[in-house]
Order: sequence, then C-alpha cells, then structure tokens
Amino acid sequence: MKAKVLFISIALIFTFATTAFAHSGRTDSSGGHNCSASSVAKGLCSGYHYHNGGSSSGSSSSGGSSNSGGSTYTSPSTKNPVVEPKKEVDNRLKAVLPTYKIKVNGTDINNLYAEYPVLSYKDITYFPMTWAYTQALGLDTNWSNEAGFSIRKSDNKVAALSQKTASYNSPLSEYIIDLPTFNIFINDTWLDNYKEDYPVIIYKDITYFPMTWKFAVEELGLTVNYDSTNGFSIKK
Repeated sequence: MKAKVLFISIALIFTFATTAFAHSGRTDSSGGHNCSASSVAKGLCSGYHYHNGGSSSGSSSSGGSSNSGGSTYTSPSTKNPVVEPKKEVDNRLKAVLPTYKIKVNGTDINNLYAEYPVLSYKDITYFPMTWAYTQALGLDTNWSNEAGFSIRKSDNKVAALSQKTASYNSPLSEYIIDLPTFNIFINDTWLDNYKEDYPVIIYKDITYFPMTWKFAVEELGLTVNYDSTNGFSIKK
C-alpha cells in the first residue's frame, strides 16, 4: 500500500514538473523564446513569449514588435534623421540677349558676336555706352573716378557704327550684371540709381544704359521704336 501511494506521489510531481517546464527551453537575453512545435501541439504556448518577467528591450530588430500576453512593444528607431541640405539662393542680377532684331540708325546689330552685346534686363533694351555706340547716337559721355559716369544730350553729328566682334553670345545664356558703385549723372543731374525701376547697369566693366522712353526720348532726345516684326530701333 505504501509503495502504491509513493508511486502515485512521484507520478504527480513528475506531471507537474512537465507542465511547468516542458515548454520553457532556453531563453534569450530578454528572457523569452519561441514556442517549440511540440509545445504548440500540447497547447502549452504559442509564438514568442517570456519567462521570469522578461521584456522586449532586447528585441533583435530595431523598430520591430514582439507579443507577450497580448501586448505589443515597439523599440525606438535608431536611424539618423534625414537633414535636407540648405539651398543657396543666387541673388546676382542677370540679363539676357534680346530675342528681337536691333537697329541703330538703320544698321542691323550683329548681337550674337558683339564684343559688348545689347542686353535685355527686366524686358528693357540696354545699350553699352562704348565709344562706338555713343558716337553713333551723338551723345556726350564722360567717366572719372572722382565724378563717376555722366551722359548728355548733344548736337553732335552721328557717326557710322563700328561693330567689334568677339566670341559667340549664346541667346540661351544668362549674363551676370551689377549695379554701379559710382555716381550717375544725366544732363548734369544726379540719378538716384538704386531707386530706379530700370537702373543703369554694368556688364564686363562697361556702363549699360536703359533705353526707356523716359531716358532715351525725354532726356537724350533720341527716337525709339519697337514692333514684333522689325524689333527695336533707335536713331538720332
């Protein structure tokens, strides 16, 4: 009788130990592991789970999730944030070549190969105030370090325009221009150039003058005309 009771007690202890530890297996550093196929078949566990208060802090994949008792844990991402590089803003003034024909006293300008081409800035035609152009338009100009640049209407007779050619000027390019740092005088009156809608500009160290109605006609006494067929013409 005693032997039978002892046998039943040992069997119960063995059954309890099997129930408690049959699916435990080896746990990882987080105190958990995946259920074995035999434990799943016996209904002892399912999927990944923990033992002895383990947590998901040791999950193997960053940003992944693990299930324990129905709860989900997502570890923080360790990826560095993407920082967009700052875009530099080009604040330089730019002009282009006019797309229309240009004539001075009836002479066509070879603008594509001109050493100092006629430019268009803010949709206004700008002429280089070189000796050749000022003589062709019968204008008086002067420049000095002390006084700056001056331009005057005169009674001078016009001269034939001498066109000096240079390298090709692409009509698809932009031409970097500047505002002059010296004084500007028109008919001996100082021009507040920085307040002008169409200021005097500098390109390749040459002063360029805007041929607006205000400056070309009213101030300098020239005749200008523009139409889509014949382009821009200026004469004295």
